[in-house]
Amino acid sequence: MKKAGIFSFIFLQLMVALYSFGGIFGKLAARHSFMSIKFCLYYALLILFLFIYAIGWQQAIKKFELTAAYSAKSATVIWGMLWGILIFHESLTILKALGILLVFTGLIVYFSKGGEEKK
Repeated sequence: MKKAGIFSFIFLQLMVALYSFGGIFGKLAARHSFMSIKFCLYYALLILFLFIYAIGWQQAIKKFELTAAYSAKSATVIWGMLWGILIFHESLTILKALGILLVFTGLIVYFSKGGEEKK
């Protein structure tokens, strides 16, 4: 088996980012009354993003072993914190930054040793 290409990994991370973006719509929907227009709109966007993610995820995992693909999903934590900081103006504490660094380091170590493409 050969190593996965950088474009495959980027596509995989785009799918993980898309998956994490669904949480934004859930949080935005929670700010509105149940079944209001905005509530329904944000949940419709959440379902749309998850549908697109599901199709893209199936394409992404064709190029990776399943353990590699699911290991890459740990980056959801990083994406979630990024969205929280950029969109909801949440704070980045030292412990959160260390957590991001730990997850990122784990991904680099794993994918430099594994994450191989299927033949």
